[in-house]
Amino acid sequence: MKNQKFGAISLFTAAGFYGLYGIFSRLIGTSFGSFSQNWVRNLIVLALIAGVIVIRKTKLLAIRKEDLKWIILWLLSGSWVTVLTFIAFNNLQIGTTYLIIYSSMIAAGFISGKIFFKEKLNISKTASLVLCFLGLVIIYRFSISSNEVIYVILAFTSGFMTGVWNTISKKFSDHYSNNQIVMMDAAGGVIAALIGSMLFKEKLPMESSSVKWFWIFVYALVQTVNVGLIVYGFKNIEAQVGSIILPVEIIFATLFSYFVFKEYPQPATYLGGLLIISAAILPNINAVLYRRT
Repeated sequence: MKNQKFGAISLFTAAGFYGLYGIFSRLIGTSFGSFSQNWVRNLIVLALIAGVIVIRKTKLLAIRKEDLKWIILWLLSGSWVTVLTFIAFNNLQIGTTYLIIYSSMIAAGFISGKIFFKEKLNISKTASLVLCFLGLVIIYRFSISSNEVIYVILAFTSGFMTGVWNTISKKFSDHYSNNQIVMMDAAGGVIAALIGSMLFKEKLPMESSSVKWFWIFVYALVQTVNVGLIVYGFKNIEAQVGSIILPVEIIFATLFSYFVFKEYPQPATYLGGLLIISAAILPNINAVLYRRT
C-alpha cells in the first residue's frame, strides 16, 4: 500500500543528506579524478550494502524481463550523475550549480511523471512549481563566464538525468527490496566510472591524504542510505510531487556551507528558502498532517 506521508518524509530526509553532497565534493577536492572518486565511492557503497544484505539475510530476486528496460534506463541515467556533478561543483559556484541542476531536475521529473506515469498537473502542483522556481531565482543569480559554459552543460545534463533517475525507479521498485536496488545502483556506478577512468586514463591517487579517503568513505555511507530513501520515497509518492520536494536540499546545503565553510547566506536566501519549503509542503500537507495510513 502506498503511503504518501512516509514517502514525503523520506524525500525530505533525503534532501537533507543531498545537502551534504556539495560539501563532500569540496572536501575531497581535486585530489581524486572525477571518475576515480566515483568508482571508489560506489565500490565502498557496494561493500556496505552487501554487508547489510548478508546480515539481514535479504533475498535477492532475479530481474524480471518486463523490468529490464526500466532498470537499464535507470542505471544509465544515474551512473554518470555524480561524475558530472562532481566536475560542476569544482568548477562553478555552488549556487550556480544548484540552480542549474535543480531547474533541470524538476523539469525532468515533471516530464517523466507525464510521459511514464500519466500524472496530471493540478492547482496545488502548479502553485508549488511556481513557488519553487521563484525561490530558486531569488536565491541564486545566474552569472557565468564564457569558459564556464561547458560546466553549465554538464550541470544541466546531471540535473536532467537525476530527474529521470529519481522517478523511473517507480516502474520496478515494488518488485525488489530497497537493499537490492541500492546494490544495483552502486554496481552500475562502479562499472560506468571504471569505463570512464580507463577511457581518460585516470589513475587512482595513492598519495592522497587519509583525510580525503575519510571523506570519500563518509560520502559513500551517506549515499548508501540516501539511495534507499529516494527509491522508497518515490515509490510512495507521485513523481511530480517528489521532484518538488527535493529542492529543499538547498536549505540544508546553505546551512552546511555556513557551518563548514563559513559561507554566509544572503538575505534573499531566507525569502527564497521559505518559498521552496512552501512549495515542497503544499502538495503533501494533507498527507503529512491528516492522513492516517
